[in-house]
Order: sequence, then structure tokens, then C-alpha cells
Amino acid sequence: MNSIGKLLTLVVLTGLIAGACGQSKTPAPVTSPPNGTRQAAKPVQESDWDRLVAAAKKEGKVMIYSSQLGTQIRDTVEPFKKKYGIKVDFLIGRGEELTQRLQTEKSAGLYIADVVIAGATVLVVTMKPLGILGSIEPLLVLPEVTDPKAWITDTVPFMDKDRTGFSMIASFQRFVLINTDLVSQGEITSYKDILNSRWKGRMVYFDPTITGSGNAFIRVLATDVWGLEGTKDFMRQLAKQDPAFTREKRLSAEWVARAKHPVGIAPDRGVVIDLMRAGAPIVFVKAAEGGITGTSGGGLGVVARMANPNATRLFVNWLLSREGHASFIRVY
Repeated sequence: MNSIGKLLTLVVLTGLIAGACGQSKTPAPVTSPPNGTRQAAKPVQESDWDRLVAAAKKEGKVMIYSSQLGTQIRDTVEPFKKKYGIKVDFLIGRGEELTQRLQTEKSAGLYIADVVIAGATVLVVTMKPLGILGSIEPLLVLPEVTDPKAWITDTVPFMDKDRTGFSMIASFQRFVLINTDLVSQGEITSYKDILNSRWKGRMVYFDPTITGSGNAFIRVLATDVWGLEGTKDFMRQLAKQDPAFTREKRLSAEWVARAKHPVGIAPDRGVVIDLMRAGAPIVFVKAAEGGITGTSGGGLGVVARMANPNATRLFVNWLLSREGHASFIRVY
């Protein structure tokens, strides 16, 4: 195994896995207000809404920081731009990159961003403790957003008790991707099957040392499947398989789609779906150990000090309305 592989293995075994069991897991949506004390925001009156629209148009812009694909954000917001004539800019990056940028901007007294669209871990575990995000609840005013019965769970799907994160989607995340031209059906039905010598040097793993699906895979194994010791043993054996590592979301799935590697571990779900829609011969394995239901990058937060507060409020309510949510789901 090369030096990079050894380094990654060392970090995984001594840091990430230990942290998976020693720290909180990816937060689940809050299903009800604590002790019934928190209430949804009161619906806005039509005249108030008109004033909000006017104030938002005067600001004229919303700035989104997101770990989603640029094409997903662009296509999602297009109906909003056409409806209200408000510009929507976005910055795309990995969770830790966005966190660092927001920290730097905050320290410098710069207020550029308004909205963050990312996974639950990035929003609630990483950004929230740094004081980057504010509560999203006070911004919500449309009845179709604030009414618990408007949501499939009969609760407004906040991620945490402080209403900092909002779960826009719940998707089932699987972690092993195969090229169906190179891997026969039934060859891989368990995570342990990728330890077969047949796959040595033939896998790509989305870097588990950063926030994202690679890191989430280890957390799922350690907390829900084999426990800490069992996961350590699995990762030691996986390291001997000499997988390639990448931090590029698109590459982690494209290398499998282009047959550079028959197997992908924890690729970005959004990229995989995008490639599958384009006809790529790839599919997620239905592993016996299962997967995890989470936001998979579909979480919403707002910056504590928004650059464009009125435009942000308008955008957030639109995005969580039936119209905006449909636009998001359509391209997700």
C-alpha cells in the first residue's frame, strides 16, 4: 500500500472511527417541539407578504453557499428568479471548505452569504457550534410551510432543537456503487464482499477524512452495523485492498461510470443519480447491512447575519413551499 493509503488508513482508524462513537451521530429531524413550547411562526398576511416581496426585490439578490452540484442549484432556483425577478448567486464547495470560508468572512466582518444548502452534519454538527448559522424558524411564514400537517411526518422537519437546520428531503443512502458492465449481479451483496481479492486495486473511495459520504459510511458501520471494533477490523482489511481516494465528488462516481474502477465506495449520491439519468451503466448495491436515511446534502440553513435578509426570507419560504420544494426534488 502506498504512503497516501497508509496515511488515510491511520487517520481513519485513529480519528474518524473513534469520533463516530464518541460524538453525536448525524442529527435526526426533530419530530415535535420540546414540551410543546415552540410554535410555528404565524402565517403572514397578504399585505405583509406583498411588502416582503417589495423589500426582497429592492435587495435584489440571494447568495447561496452549497455542497450540492452547481447544476442542481441552478435548475432549482430558476423558477424563483423568473417569478420574482431576484438574482440568485451560488458558491459550490465541500462542507469544510464552505465552513472555513464563512468563518473567515465572519472574522473579517464580511457578510456575503445568505443561505446554506448542505448535509445535516455540515449544518448542525460543524457550522452551528461556530455560530455561523441562525435559527431558520423565525423566517417561516407561509401556511403551507409552517403547518405541521403539510409535511409527510406531520411535523415541521427541523434537524435540531434550536431550529438551525431544516431537512428538505429524506433519502436512503447506499454506499457501494458498481459498474454493471464489469460486476455481475449478485457478486457484491454485502459490504464484506468488497474485501474479496478480486477487487484489490479496483475500487475508488470518496475520501473519508473529510465531511461527506465517505465519512458517513464509517459512522454508519461503527454505530449501526458492526460497532467500533468490528468497523476497525473491516477498515484494516479494506486498506489492504488499496482503494484509490478522491475528494472530487464527480470523479468518485465518474470513474465507476467510465469503467476506470468497477466499484465505488460512498460516492456522492447526487452525482450518481445525474450519471444514471444520462444512461451510465451504474447502480447502487443493495447490501445486506443496509444503509441510512438522511438528508444526503438536502439540508437548509440560514447565515446568522444575512447579507440580504428580506430576499432570503422570501427565497426560503418559496423553496419550502410546494412550488419550490417540487423544483428542488425534480433536480435532486
